[in-house]
Amino acid sequence: MCRNRIQGASGSVAYLIGTCLCFELLCATCSGLPSPAPMVFEVASVKPTAHRRNAEGLSISDLRITSPERLVGINATLDECIRWAYNVKEYQISGPDWLNSDAASYDIEAKAPPGTTQQQIRLMFQTLLRERFKLALHRDTRLLPVYLLTVGKNGPRLQSAASENNSGLTSYGSRDGVRVIGDSATMEALAQRLSRDLDRPVFDKTGIQGKFRIKLEWAREGDGPSVFAAVQDLGLKLEGFKATIEILVIDSAESIPAEN
Repeated sequence: MCRNRIQGASGSVAYLIGTCLCFELLCATCSGLPSPAPMVFEVASVKPTAHRRNAEGLSISDLRITSPERLVGINATLDECIRWAYNVKEYQISGPDWLNSDAASYDIEAKAPPGTTQQQIRLMFQTLLRERFKLALHRDTRLLPVYLLTVGKNGPRLQSAASENNSGLTSYGSRDGVRVIGDSATMEALAQRLSRDLDRPVFDKTGIQGKFRIKLEWAREGDGPSVFAAVQDLGLKLEGFKATIEILVIDSAESIPAEN
């Protein structure tokens, strides 16, 4: 397992964080054997989305496995598709701005053979992106600014989850602000959610285990608390550092998918 070094201003190593990506496709060995044929869906449809922003300027996107062999995407950007296919975070993709644009969003439906695992569906989706969007990419590492989510000076102010049944976080956002709520969320889930709105990745270094009730609100523009102030209300803080992160560099892609 690879480990990444995080350095402070003094240059000393402060933390080791495992952020290497899990890529299931292995390179062909030097044995001379041919590479295995790419895994493909039985049938797949990719179309420009029919789901645009509503009258309030909001949009909803989704990309998930809805049944054991069925992958469905609604209003999914190509950036979201790449992240799901390669199991990476938003900050691990380097490419043109249009990858995450409302103008380039898609409705997707794909069916895999019976017995296909989730990891195999990811591989099939990688093949689909190469075929329909002419996606070409390569891996690289870069020294990037990051945030560490840590415990504040006076300790955390967190409310334990009432139940373990409901997990994760739900967020509501607009151009003005963001609201994040959850009845049973881990600190790792909170760090991942914060990564989406900050200009750099966030790693959980609180050391806090368990699940908690979370409610955060911050302003993007105009009056209101910043995301840093909102985090401090939970007795936590965001510290800036730098880390070597493995990323996907998008070499080329087309915004109009090939015909089904």
